[in-house]
Amino acid sequence: ESWPESATDGYFGGGRQPNPPGGIPGKVEKLDFSTETCSLPSNKLSKARRSLAAVSSNSYGYFGGGYEIRPDLSPSFNVLDTIDRLDFSNETTSLPGNNLPERRYALGAVSSSSYGYFAGGGGFSPPTGLIDRIDFSNETTSAPGNNLPLNTWSTSAVSSGSYGYFGGGVSFPPPPPTRTISATVDRLDFSSETFSAPGNNLSQARELLSAVSSSSYGYFGGGYTTPPQTYYDTVDRIDFSNETTSEPGNNLPVGLSDGAACSSSSYGYFGGDRKSVK
Repeated sequence: ESWPESATDGYFGGGRQPNPPGGIPGKVEKLDFSTETCSLPSNKLSKARRSLAAVSSNSYGYFGGGYEIRPDLSPSFNVLDTIDRLDFSNETTSLPGNNLPERRYALGAVSSSSYGYFAGGGGFSPPTGLIDRIDFSNETTSAPGNNLPLNTWSTSAVSSGSYGYFGGGVSFPPPPPTRTISATVDRLDFSSETFSAPGNNLSQARELLSAVSSSSYGYFGGGYTTPPQTYYDTVDRIDFSNETTSEPGNNLPVGLSDGAACSSSSYGYFGGDRKSVK
């Protein structure tokens, strides 16, 4: 029921651009699914930032978290809790007034028909498995009480009508400072907001991947690991009918990490930072 069959455009918000070096635009870019052309609506995010995440209802998109470059600070960045709202009817952006309870970046996100869920990430505090929920009906944020099984960042997610699936990322099992790049897929049951492990994981452990969904499948594409520094072009598919994962055999043309993705009813689009496969 959450599948956006009527969606006509995809929107990419924020991110980093290489010129000037380290520059982080607050721009929103629109992808027209009918013509596959990109354009720049005149309305930007309230703050220029990267490593944010996004969820969407039928009427609005919500961009949450991330960090901004602040040369006046030490360290020279500022982690944010800000939520910006994009109105799909007129492409204006605004601040609904309810932000994430905690500032963080490198988080993942997924949407049901009623709620958007922002998961994991880090900030000035250690990485977290925290889940924050935005209620699409009144735009209030709250914590449903069930978090990711491990503290995780740089994960990505896909959704069916009943479940959200978070795949990959960097997990931090106790005790600190243990750091593990993960291939795990964790399932969020939208009806009970509880987590479980369906038991079928990604083919490769990696972080900074992107993901798109159709009505039948979710696709996790690209990603990164280090050491050694490796960029992946791999596409893993999760079958929503039985929760098995497989490799459909057609990967991305080049390795991709730290990008973003959006879906129409027929296609998935991976955009952003591309690197050669190593």
